[in-house]
Amino acid sequence: MDDELYRLIAESSVDYAIFHIGLDGIVKSWNPGAERIFGFTPQEIVGRHGSILFVPEDVFRGEAEREMRFASETGRAQDSRWHLRKDGSRFWANGVMLGLRDRTGTLRGLAKIVRDDSGLKQSQELLHYQINLADAIASNAAEALFLIDREGRTTFANPSAEQMFGWRREELIGQFLHDKLHNRRADGSPYPVEECPHMRVLVTEQTLRGEDDFFVHRDGRILPVTCSTAPIRGEGSIAGAVLVVRDVTEQRRAEEVAREKDEAFRQAQKLESIGVLAGGIAHDFNNLLTGIMGNAGLARRAVLAGRNEKAADMLQDVLKASERAADLTRQLLAYAGKGQFVIQPVDACKLVTEVGTLIRASISKRITLVMDVPDECPSVEGDRTQLQQLVMNLVINGGEAIGDHAGTLIVRIRTEHFTERRERLRTAGFPISTGDYVRIDVIDTGQGMDKETRDRIFEPFFTTKFLGRGLGLSAALGIVRGHHGAIGVRSEPDKGTTFTVLLPVLTELRHLRRSGPEVLLERDIHGVGTVLVVDDDYAVRSLAASVLYEAGYTVELAEDGVQAIERMSLLGDRVSLVLLDLTMPQLGGAEAAMELRRLQPDIPIVAMSGYGDVEVMERFSGAHIDEFLPKPFTPDQLAAKVRDVLAAVAD
Repeated sequence: MDDELYRLIAESSVDYAIFHIGLDGIVKSWNPGAERIFGFTPQEIVGRHGSILFVPEDVFRGEAEREMRFASETGRAQDSRWHLRKDGSRFWANGVMLGLRDRTGTLRGLAKIVRDDSGLKQSQELLHYQINLADAIASNAAEALFLIDREGRTTFANPSAEQMFGWRREELIGQFLHDKLHNRRADGSPYPVEECPHMRVLVTEQTLRGEDDFFVHRDGRILPVTCSTAPIRGEGSIAGAVLVVRDVTEQRRAEEVAREKDEAFRQAQKLESIGVLAGGIAHDFNNLLTGIMGNAGLARRAVLAGRNEKAADMLQDVLKASERAADLTRQLLAYAGKGQFVIQPVDACKLVTEVGTLIRASISKRITLVMDVPDECPSVEGDRTQLQQLVMNLVINGGEAIGDHAGTLIVRIRTEHFTERRERLRTAGFPISTGDYVRIDVIDTGQGMDKETRDRIFEPFFTTKFLGRGLGLSAALGIVRGHHGAIGVRSEPDKGTTFTVLLPVLTELRHLRRSGPEVLLERDIHGVGTVLVVDDDYAVRSLAASVLYEAGYTVELAEDGVQAIERMSLLGDRVSLVLLDLTMPQLGGAEAAMELRRLQPDIPIVAMSGYGDVEVMERFSGAHIDEFLPKPFTPDQLAAKVRDVLAAVAD
C-alpha cells in the first residue's frame, strides 16, 4: 500500500523530477516531472547510468559517485548545481538524494528529487551582476555619489566623494548630508536645510537634474558643483535619494580663461578695425586739410596784396573742403549708427520704386533692372534720406559688380515674420527680435565674392575692384543699426551676390522728429535779444559770438556748465536763448541744461554737438531741449537756427 502511494505521488508530480537509482548508479524509474525537466522519456533513460545527467566537469570530478556515496552513508545529500538536458543545454537545479532502506535497514537503492531553479539562478546572477556593476560604477566614477535615506542621512559615499570633499566615508555615514556638505551658500552665509533643493526631492519626489550649486569642503572651501538628485522609491513611499555631484572648479576656471582670451581677441579685432578706420580717416582728412590750409594761406596772401576777389575764390575752396570734411564725419556717425535722423513713417515700396527710377541712368544699359516691388507694403519708421542712401548704395554696388557685362539686377521687397523658433538670416548689425520686418533684397549676377571678401565687406575703407573706396557699405551698416534692423550678404565667386536688409515694420513712433542742417533760402536771419553761448572750445565761442553780434544779438559767453549757471543766475530773464554744447568739463551740457531749466523753466535751449543727434537727444532727454544744431555749422545756419527758435517762442 505504501509503495503504491509513493508511486502515485511520483507519477502525478510534473514540477519535480523524481527518479530511482540503483546502487550501481543505473536509473530504475522516471516520473513525468523528470521527463519534462530533463527531456528524456522513460524508455530513453531507464537502464542508463545517472551520470548522464551531470555536466562533464562534474563527471570528471566524480561528483555523481560522491553524491551517491554521501547519500548512502548519511541517508541524505542535497546540492545546487548545473545539470544537463537531453538536448545538451544546461540548467541550474536544486536536488536532494535520499537513501532507500527496507524494514531491516538494508540499503536497497537511492531516490533523487530535482527542482529546476534556472529562473532563480538567473535572477541571482542578474542581482549579483547589478551589485557588481553598481559597485564598479560607484568606485570608479569621477563624480561624487551619495545615497541618503528618507530623513537625509548619508547611507553611502563613494571614493570620489571622499577625495572631492575631504571627509572619510565613515565620517559621513549616518550624518545629515546637508549639515556636512551643504550648510553654506556661495557667499558663506548659512543655508537653511528647509531651503535646500536636494532635500526637497525627498518631499516632492521630483528629480533635480544638473543644478548649479556650491558644496562645502572639509577645510571650509566652497566649491562650485553641478548636482543631480533623484528619488529612490520603495513600496508605497520614498526610501531616499541618490545625489551625483560634479566638481566644476576647473571647468569654471577654464571658462574664465576662455572668456579672457575671447575678450582679448575681440579687443585685438577692435584695435585692428580702429587702426584701419583711423588710417582711412587720417588719409582723407589730411587731403582735406591740405586744401583748407593751402587755400587759407593763399587767401591771406591775396588779402594782404589787395587781391580780394582772388582771396574770395580761395576762401570758397576752403568752404568746399570744409563741407567735404563735414560730410566725412556724417558718414562716420552713420557707420556708428548715430547719424542725423528725421524720424517719420516711410513707405518702403514707394521709396525703393523711386530709387529704381533714379538709378536706371547710372547703370549700364546691358544690365536688366528688375523691380520686384508690391503695390503696397507696410511702412517702416526711419529717416527717408538715410534709407534712400542705403538702397541706392546697394543698387549701385550691384551694378558695379556686373560692370560692362550683360546681367540682371533684381530689387525685391517682401514682408516676413521672424519668431524665436525660426532660423534667422545671418546678419550684421544689432540682433533682430521677434516681429514683422520689411525685407529688401538686392540681387546681382556679377562676379561674386569669396569668404575673405565677405567677412570684410562691412569694414570701413575696405576696397574691392567693384566697390570703390571709403565708407559706403560700412555707412550702410550704420544706417541699418540706427533703424534697429540688420543687413546680411550671401555670395560665392562667379555666382553673384545678394544683400538683404531687414527693417522692422512700423508699430508706433519711438522718437520725436529731429532736424539736421537745412538748406537756407535768401531771408532775413537777424534778430534781437540776449544769447548765452556755452562751449569749452574758444574757437566755437568766438565764432558764435561774432556771428550773433553781426546778426544783431547781445551775446554772453560761458566756458562750461558751472559758468553758464552763474551767468543765468545773474542775468535771469534777460537771457532770451541758450546755445549749449554737450560735452564740457566740470559740468556737462545735459546736467547744466537741467539746472538752467530749474532757474528759467521756459528758456529756449539749443543743443550743439559734434555727436549725432540721436545720441544728443538721448543725453538731453531729461532737459527737454528745443532744438539741435549739429557741428560743424556755417554762420548762416547758426543765425537761422537762433532766429527760428526765437520766432517760434514769440509765436
